[in-house]
Amino acid sequence: MTKSPTAPSDSTFVVRFRRERTVTGPRWRGRIEHVQSGESVAFLNLDDMLVFLRRFGAIVNEGEHLQESQTTQEN
Repeated sequence: MTKSPTAPSDSTFVVRFRRERTVTGPRWRGRIEHVQSGESVAFLNLDDMLVFLRRFGAIVNEGEHLQESQTTQEN
């Protein structure tokens, strides 16, 4: 996991969703902002939003979480 070195232990995110009409039909578009840094990104799918959250250590990959749990149990 790559955590931003300047990220505080608590982070606040603002997520906005908006429904758009397109030629192929309606779709959802989103924007997420990390309040402390002011960084933001637009996204069209959940995976892109999750990548942004991972950058700030707000979520971990499932494999990393399992590895952390096993390390804690061993100690």
